Amino acid sequence: MTQLPLDSQWLLHRPITGPRAGHIGENVFCEKWLELMQSEVEFREVDEPEHLTKLNRILRNADFAACTDRACAIAASWATYLGCNVGASVLSLGESLRQAGFVHDCYLLAWASHNRRAYGVNNGFRAIEFFLAPADHYGRSYTGGVELKRIPDLCVLDYEIIEHLWSWLGSDDGGAWLAGCQREIERRQAAAWRSEREQNNGVVEQRNL
Repeated sequence: MTQLPLDSQWLLHRPITGPRAGHIGENVFCEKWLELMQSEVEFREVDEPEHLTKLNRILRNADFAACTDRACAIAASWATYLGCNVGASVLSLGESLRQAGFVHDCYLLAWASHNRRAYGVNNGFRAIEFFLAPADHYGRSYTGGVELKRIPDLCVLDYEIIEHLWSWLGSDDGGAWLAGCQREIERRQAAAWRSEREQNNGVVEQRNL
């Protein structure tokens, strides 16, 4: 049965596991991705599908015709992942590769290195398995923390979507979006720091009364 293309207004772009409360980076990247996905496509080329979305444009070289709810959830999960500490380390490696001359593929190469399976690292799970796993795949570790307990059911297209997103991040459009996200993160972090300082100063003043 052939799946009909969905109108962009019905695509929710919600991550599989949403951004954590209090994690500024995850929330900013998730919000900025939704904002980007809901923006209009600037122009339509002759050979592009009628129901064209921003995600269609980014994934235009991927091996599928239409964006589905699954594709949108994967992309939103990827965007949220960029805001965590591990995602930030991949971005940092990608920027180092850019400076070394790997301009367009810098983030894709960084991801390929980071996403390798190593059975002595993270219980043998790959990075993609961590951020595409639903909440019921996690459980308590023996130290009392939370860890991934089983591998999510991923298909070839899931992997392909992620690869195309990292590749897009090295393009001019992807780089501009990334820079905008990083500026907003810095703005919110500075605001949070000022608010915390004002609260601490208020506590000190109360004690001195």
